Amino acid sequence: MIDLQKEKYMNLIGLVEDLEDELESLEKQDSADEAEVEKIKAELNKYRDELQRVSNGCGYPHHH
Repeated sequence: MIDLQKEKYMNLIGLVEDLEDELESLEKQDSADEAEVEKIKAELNKYRDELQRVSNGCGYPHHH
């Protein structure tokens, strides 16, 4: 079970990093499609939230 959790965690980290790279690349373009940028930002936030939830190990979003 631990291996599956670690695999999911690592997969989420990879997805977040890929989306961050894609977003950075798009934002550097002068002709970046604003709708595409917003779509990637929304997806990135979704995966960051999921990553935070998984890293907490309790299934609930992290509260400060």
